[in-house]
Amino acid sequence: MTECAAATVHDNKLAAATASSTTVVTAAAHSAASAQTTADTQTGNIPQSVSSTCMACHGMTGISPQGAMFPDLAGQWAPYLVKQLDNFRSHTRADPMAKAIMWGMAASLTPAQVQHVADYYSKQVPAKGKMINPKLAAAGKKIFEGGISTTHVPACMACHGPTGLGDPPLFPRLAGQRQAYVVLQLNYFKKGLRTNDPHAIMRYVASRLSEAQITELASYVRSLPGDSNE
Repeated sequence: MTECAAATVHDNKLAAATASSTTVVTAAAHSAASAQTTADTQTGNIPQSVSSTCMACHGMTGISPQGAMFPDLAGQWAPYLVKQLDNFRSHTRADPMAKAIMWGMAASLTPAQVQHVADYYSKQVPAKGKMINPKLAAAGKKIFEGGISTTHVPACMACHGPTGLGDPPLFPRLAGQRQAYVVLQLNYFKKGLRTNDPHAIMRYVASRLSEAQITELASYVRSLPGDSNE
C-alpha cells in the first residue's frame, strides 16, 4: 500500500469513527439540550445540567455508557473540565466531535453550570485501569516515561505525571481513560484538527508520533490505575 493510499484509509477510518459516534448521540443531544434550563437546580446531589444534558454520553457518575469515543469524566480535574467546556462554548476547541456534539451541548450552559458540572464529575470515582494488550502497553510505557529521543518527543509524564494523574488546569488526568478516545484525540492533534492545547504542545508531540506509537501510548494510558497519593 502506498503512503497516499494508507493515509486515505486512515483518514476514512477517523471520519467514520467520528460520524458513528455523532450518529449515536444526535438524538440524545437534541433532546437533552432542549431540556436544559438557565438555572442549575439540584436533583439530590446531582446538578440538573448533568442529569438533563451530560449523562447521555458521559454517564451519571462520569463513566461513559455510550462507547469508547466518549471520554470518562469521573475524577478528572475540575479546572480542566471548566477549560474544555469554556472552549466548547467559545468554539476554540473545534475538532470534529466538538463541532458535531459539544458545541451544541455546551452552548446553553451558564458559567455557574459549567462550574457545577466540573465540580460534580471531578468528585466521582475514576474508572479503573484496564490492561487490553500487555505488549502494546509495555511499548507505550517507554514513550510515556522516557519520550522518544530520535524524534524529540518529550516524556508524557512530564506534564501528565508518572501515574497519569495530570496537572490542572492545563494537563488532564489520563489514567484509565478509554483507549479509542485517546487514539482519536491524538489523531486530532496530529492533524491539526484540535488546537486548544497550551502552546501547541500536543500538536507538536502528536505530529511526531506514528500511528503505532499512538496506539501504544493509548494502550498504556488505559492500563494506568492512577495513584491518589501522588
